[in-house]
Amino acid sequence: MEAIRTDATTAAYTVSFEDDAATDPSVTGGKGANLALLVDLDFAVPSGFCVTTAAYRALVDDADVRRAIAAVADLDLADADGISDRCATVRERITNAQFPDPVRRAIEETLAERSTDAVAIRSSATAEDLPTASFAGQHETFLGVHDRKAIFDRIRDCMASLFTERAVSYRLENDISHTTVAMAVVVQAVVEPEAAGVLFTADPVSGNRRVASVDANYGIGDTVVSGDVSPDNARVDRRTGDILEYEIGDKRNTLHLRADRDGTESVATEPDRRNSRVLSDAQLRELVELGDRVTDVFDSEQDIEWAIVDTEILLLQSRPITSLYPLPSPVPDDDRIHLYFSIGHQQAMAEALPPLVVDWVREMLENSAARLRSGDSTAPFAAAAGHRVYIDLNPLLDNGLSRPVAVCLLGAMSEPAATTVEDCLAERRERETAEKRNRLDGAVSVGRALRRLVPVIGPAAPTVLGRFIRPFVCGPPDPEHVRHRVELQGERMADRITQPSSQAARVRHAFDAVDHGTLVATVGSQSMPLLLAGLLSGAILERLFQDAEDELDALGKGFDDEIATQINQRLNDVTDIARTHPDVADALTAGDSLSEIERVDGGDEFTAAFTAFLDDFGSRASSEIDLSRPRWKDDPELLRKTIRSSLSGSDDLDHREHLAQLKADAERAAAELEARAGRGLLGPIRKPVVSRLLRVYRGGIQLREHHKHGVTRFLTAARDVFTEAGDSLAADGQIDQPDDVWFLRKDELLAALEDDSPIDVDIEKRRRAYNRDASLTAPPILTSDGKTPAVTAAIEPTGHELVGTPVSSGIVEGPARVVTDPSEESLENGDILVAPSTDVGWTPLFQNAAGLVMEVGGRMTHGALVAREYGIPAVVSVSDVTAEIQSGERVRIDGSRGTVELLDRTDADDPTTAARSSGPSDPRR
Repeated sequence: MEAIRTDATTAAYTVSFEDDAATDPSVTGGKGANLALLVDLDFAVPSGFCVTTAAYRALVDDADVRRAIAAVADLDLADADGISDRCATVRERITNAQFPDPVRRAIEETLAERSTDAVAIRSSATAEDLPTASFAGQHETFLGVHDRKAIFDRIRDCMASLFTERAVSYRLENDISHTTVAMAVVVQAVVEPEAAGVLFTADPVSGNRRVASVDANYGIGDTVVSGDVSPDNARVDRRTGDILEYEIGDKRNTLHLRADRDGTESVATEPDRRNSRVLSDAQLRELVELGDRVTDVFDSEQDIEWAIVDTEILLLQSRPITSLYPLPSPVPDDDRIHLYFSIGHQQAMAEALPPLVVDWVREMLENSAARLRSGDSTAPFAAAAGHRVYIDLNPLLDNGLSRPVAVCLLGAMSEPAATTVEDCLAERRERETAEKRNRLDGAVSVGRALRRLVPVIGPAAPTVLGRFIRPFVCGPPDPEHVRHRVELQGERMADRITQPSSQAARVRHAFDAVDHGTLVATVGSQSMPLLLAGLLSGAILERLFQDAEDELDALGKGFDDEIATQINQRLNDVTDIARTHPDVADALTAGDSLSEIERVDGGDEFTAAFTAFLDDFGSRASSEIDLSRPRWKDDPELLRKTIRSSLSGSDDLDHREHLAQLKADAERAAAELEARAGRGLLGPIRKPVVSRLLRVYRGGIQLREHHKHGVTRFLTAARDVFTEAGDSLAADGQIDQPDDVWFLRKDELLAALEDDSPIDVDIEKRRRAYNRDASLTAPPILTSDGKTPAVTAAIEPTGHELVGTPVSSGIVEGPARVVTDPSEESLENGDILVAPSTDVGWTPLFQNAAGLVMEVGGRMTHGALVAREYGIPAVVSVSDVTAEIQSGERVRIDGSRGTVELLDRTDADDPTTAARSSGPSDPRR
């Protein structure tokens, strides 16, 4: 590489691509640094230089400009008018500013050394083309600039484009400072290519890292980049070089340089060329091989602009593809495609988890898998991707016996996920031979797994089997007794991790002492056999009464002892106390503390009821698997907020009347089915059997949340162990604040506690990475090569409709209320709750909801169960619905069809708001 020029008048303001300093993004910006690195590694890049960030800083070193930039820093992302006005002010002041003489001389001298007639001038911000933020299309580019004065003007325009509305909004959204970012400018020899376009080294639609996607047109590639034409598109297998698909685009126009003045001109493409391929198979393979080399350089998938000049492929720029969902880690050690299912979607909680919780969930899953797999198996069962945890489905799907069971269970949690898995299985070429091979192998594998599981569940097996059979013989047990047992077992499991005397031992126990098998054998065994008996009874009743859909639906509602119902009923009772004591209601509205409320008239009664509620349900929270989230006992503000919202709603005891009505409906439905069973010659035999099935069904399914309720005792204890460790490390100065503990990894935390090892990690960097991943939509199904398979809607949407899975029947219209954090927001009576997911922690919001729409979930997830219990229509698995719908707009949800109609939308609205089905977006230009 050439040494950087030492002439003080020029070295600071321009650098050649060959200069050592050119690869520093703080000097030449992201685009310039990437090009300089490619030049250093002997890739073919048009010759050029960079006007550095020092030149930009010299240009904006003016009091008025600095004040205008500082004003942008105070903007809110939602303030569109403010962004527009202040950005326009900054751009105007920059474009009217003059380069200081040293900067102008440096640029003039560098241009004089080059014989290029025309140049391409491209912006290159320091926050551009980074692995986490590409800023694609946010800043200016000018092609075919001849005139020297125009070159200075276009360089200045590029620098001013640092403050376009799109660029500022993008920085606000990605938490990038406006005052520290700077703009360099790339000045290159412009080329007149035969063909040009964009290469994505991974499929930008599906995310598949094994497939490259190429867009191409004749002439200059800006027609492809800007989307002005429909280019040719080819998909190429990166491993084999096979051309998977070549679609010839319309290519109506071709872009060329103007011969007589600056800029480019668009001309109509000859008809015969429009219908011909731009690239040959050999050129496609050469492009993809080149892309693989560039990917190796930057260690990430790339979005590459290229041009072909005299048969040589030139690289015009390369930036990371930031829209891809991260790959699962660790990577499988074989060459097969692995399918992963999101544990968050299984829990109807698809939000990101902080690093320590990711490690904890993975550890529990690996401990569980270790109980089942052979001793020589080292393949990881759990993987992390995008701060979520995924399980490897291959061991289940490869087994001919376990495959249908796995798909069936997936369908109960997420119908789109199950459909996706079935589609992926259908694509596997070896499926037919696997079916024949896996029947015997699968039986052997299942037998071995069960044998390894015997030490865990063996001692409890007779009791579990007895609990399953007993309801059919003696009738269902007292649900309060069952609840007491699950709570007791949950507390015993909690004691296992809180008993060790040292903090380090408690943390290690929280990681190592428990797995799913143990939780099922202890807590789950108390209620799950009864639940399974209920589900079996329900399945038999559905077969016996196939035309009694309404009666069967009514039977699944109206339970005094269902956990979510108890939470809502008890919280409504507390609300009724406040409603009958105006001083308490006023204190709640004023935001008074419990101790302050206790001193007003009726406050002692309210406080006693509220405290009793926390004693019974204080271990619950939203997204309970995320141990970093406070439990209700830690932060009861959500409950108080719900009570405040409910005070303006229905009269007292209305919730009891609603439950009584549901119970009465269930009793009438049961009586109707019993009467039908008693008809005919076999009636005297059939009726008592159906009567017992009805009792077992209702007695069992009301326990569907009991095992989770018991497990929360253990989860709360684990959370307490980690928060205590955070308090200690913060007190010792190892971390800045207690919550930083959630951004440590397991080994780092244990090393700090056991060996007093210093914590040498960048917590803020990890927090930013977590926040960035939290903004991503996690796919329920992910493959080891990064593919996020699209799901086709079960029905074709019409008009302005969104489509999902119907889980609770009925039709309702009302204002949408988009809620992403139940601890921060509340609902008014009649609102339709639109949420990414729900669990028991969201239950208080249901008492005011008229309907429910969720991004994830299935027929057996919490939100669906509660919606059916409350008799409100619900649709789940509606992709990106929290972004599609705005709070306040009216929607109609049909819980039978699975549709969400956007009533305020018209055909004149932006087409991006129209109906669509689930699936990843296409980030191609």
